[in-house]
Amino acid sequence: MKMNWKKVLLLIFFFLAGVIIGTVIGRASSYVSWLSWLGWGSGISLGPATLDLAVIKLQFGFSVDISLAQIISVIVCLIFYKRFSKGF
Repeated sequence: MKMNWKKVLLLIFFFLAGVIIGTVIGRASSYVSWLSWLGWGSGISLGPATLDLAVIKLQFGFSVDISLAQIISVIVCLIFYKRFSKGF
């Protein structure tokens, strides 16, 4: 089965657009009293771990913060992806 790179790039674009739009909406709505629930969220993180090899020092860490606005906007953007990807 051949992979369609246009659809993959379109999916990545819509996913990232949903995350960015959700972040903007979540932060902007946190200042409005009746929309502040959109900014509610939680985070997951893995603290930095250091690997020292005397010549090079590598440090790894992971952090994800997600809000309700991001979840809603990603779902909406994936619905748009389904509609736009039919043409490819």
